[in-house]
Order: sequence, then structure tokens, then C-alpha cells
Amino acid sequence: MSVFAEIPSGATILDLGCGAGLDALIAAGRVGLEGKVIAVDFSTPMLNRARQAAAESGLSNLELREADAEQLPIADEEIDVAMVNGIFNLNPSRGAIFQELARVVRRGGRVFAAELILSRPLPAEARASESNWFA
Repeated sequence: MSVFAEIPSGATILDLGCGAGLDALIAAGRVGLEGKVIAVDFSTPMLNRARQAAAESGLSNLELREADAEQLPIADEEIDVAMVNGIFNLNPSRGAIFQELARVVRRGGRVFAAELILSRPLPAEARASESNWFA
């Protein structure tokens, strides 16, 4: 996602659904020391992985926050660019998520989203697996 998003130097970036933090780390490098990245995920284990990666990177402009996508711990109009990866397929509260994005992204800001979309039904064995994202 961060490879395709337009991320200007000095911007404040939201990585919503940051997972293990790869996009957040790339974005933190691209915004420079004047910018910052706020990475949000609901999963403690994934945020722990992101925290470890952030510590190993030495980047000081990356904040990791645990929260639900429909209640972001971010001020109104604080974000210049939001990157949203895989949230809409995994969370049925899509309307609330869009409202939160509208609240936190500055007027004239941008939202980049990426989703995995099934093109056909999953086989029964894939649906039965707890390791499958779509199960």
C-alpha cells in the first residue's frame, strides 16, 4: 500500500489496520523527520510485532496505537494521508469506519485503500480453517 500511496515529506499519515507494521515503517521513512505516522490496529499480537519492527528500525516518527477502526484515538483533521488495508472486508461496521476517516482526515487530504476481494466462493476446507482470513 505505502508503495502506491502519495506520501509527501512532512505529512501526518494514518496506517489503519497496520498489522505487523510494514506499510507504517515505509511511510515513516518517506515522511522524514518533520512528518509522523500513526499506525492503528485492534490486534495486540499484531501491534506487538509492529512494535518490535519499529524498535529495530530506529525510526522515531512512528506511533502505534491499539484501537477499533470505528473509534480512532486521533484528533479531528489530524491526518494528511490515510492508508487503509484490509479493514472493510474484515469489519462489518463500514459506515462507522468511513465516518471516522472523514473526521480524522484533513480537508483536501487523501485516503488510499486496498482490499482482498474474492472472485469465487472459497472451498469448504478453506472456510473451515481458522487460519484463513475469510473463514
